[in-house]
Amino acid sequence: MKNHSMFWLTMVFSSLGFALLSPLSSPIAFAQQRFAPNPAPPVVPSLREWYGGSGSFTLGSSAQILLDPVYAAQLQSTALVFQQDLAAETGFWLPIVDAPNAGAGTFFLTFHPLDSSLGSEGYLFDVSDAVTISAQTTNGVFYGTRTALQILHANPAHRTIPKGFARDYPSYPERGFMLDLGRKFVPLNVLEDYVRLMSWYKFNDFQLHFNDNSITGGKSPDWQHQYAAFRLNSPAFPGLAAADGSYTEAQIRELVQVAQQHAVTITPEIDTPAHSLALTQYRPDLASPQDEKDFLDLGNPATAIFVHALWQTFLPWFSTSQINMGMDEYATGDADRFRSYINASDDFFRQEGKTTRMWGSLTGMPSAIPVHTDITIEDWNNTWENPVTTVRQGFRIINANDALLYIVPHASYYHDFLDTQLLYTSWEPYIFDLNNPALNLQPGDPHLLGGTFSVWNDKLGNVVSVNDITVRIEPVLPVLGEKMWSGTVAGTDYTQFEQIVQQVGFAPNTNLML
Repeated sequence: MKNHSMFWLTMVFSSLGFALLSPLSSPIAFAQQRFAPNPAPPVVPSLREWYGGSGSFTLGSSAQILLDPVYAAQLQSTALVFQQDLAAETGFWLPIVDAPNAGAGTFFLTFHPLDSSLGSEGYLFDVSDAVTISAQTTNGVFYGTRTALQILHANPAHRTIPKGFARDYPSYPERGFMLDLGRKFVPLNVLEDYVRLMSWYKFNDFQLHFNDNSITGGKSPDWQHQYAAFRLNSPAFPGLAAADGSYTEAQIRELVQVAQQHAVTITPEIDTPAHSLALTQYRPDLASPQDEKDFLDLGNPATAIFVHALWQTFLPWFSTSQINMGMDEYATGDADRFRSYINASDDFFRQEGKTTRMWGSLTGMPSAIPVHTDITIEDWNNTWENPVTTVRQGFRIINANDALLYIVPHASYYHDFLDTQLLYTSWEPYIFDLNNPALNLQPGDPHLLGGTFSVWNDKLGNVVSVNDITVRIEPVLPVLGEKMWSGTVAGTDYTQFEQIVQQVGFAPNTNLML
């Protein structure tokens, strides 16, 4: 693994029972004289740094989950999820106990304020006679528990973890999955299982696209009777929620709670001013008078009033600090009003205490009106949004490229299934076009936050089932999780990687059909 400071190597090998011979001694060289260190255990995404010890930690029936008493209240929720998942993986139901130190045969969860380089999601994983997981935050500790569970699953007896020390942390802060609920209602319990599955591979952002319509519905003379759906159900807007499925405030709050327990953020999206047929059917007076009827009328002051009222109703249902406000594929002849609407929407959300992201549309909507650069761009198409130009203008960007990262089940365009081997061997989050390097960013560009892949349910009715979605996202999550957390591991080809995926198994306590 990569070189690290003498401080950490000294700490590592001291924890494994080795003392330095002299200030000039190499702890690695000394350790190699004593034993052949354990190789890095199978984990997806793979560990960023591993320093192997000798022997194994063994989980027994008397094991416990110990919480550092100083942080026990903050770690309780993570410990409860870990307890349930350990039981599913091993058959042992471990009691949760407050204790100041790790005891042999136990899991010890704590915070580690000394290593700020771990960031908000990294963690330390120290395996001796006990397993100590420490981090700056509860999310970091949670990710450490996923590592422990995967290693236990990979062991045939589900009982041992090789001794050693890991520092693990993500390459990118944004590791996302976007799901189109506007065209396909997905039951709450399935969304919760998707959260568990995402967290297994250290994804942290689940964007839910809550409204949409048939592709041609806005063009139809019979537009008021074409398929469109809005999935949030509040008595403040009677009749707006779709008859074939919607979510109440209580259901959304339950989903948000499950997501918080699993280090995942639920990012809501109400897409305007296009893809808005559900809104114009509800308020026909807000439909564009000259363009497709799934376009809101940006010349009507009532449009912004209505959209803001929607968001003011639904924002309190979510705990996230950032939302997606849509902004894709609007009428290209109205770029000035479109850009003014973006800025006004961003102003509104800032007043509500939120930051914003939007689907990239600025290259395809040229105008002299500058758009606020505090908005994060989800760059879904290189024609609608040139990633290099966007970064030069000062925007932060998320790679959501359609040619590489879009799934449209049972369609003849985009991908029915993503090419996971191609993504593993040839893609990195800074790559927006495999054939045109001029559209790619430089590795390490500080404007690049990470990536997200999307499932768009364009095929309506019963053409796409919930299981169709599940079987398409399941093979993608480990590959993109690896690429966005660790990057490609030298010496591990795609076949070997897929073998590791099989070793670490499926997320526990999920009931997804595969």
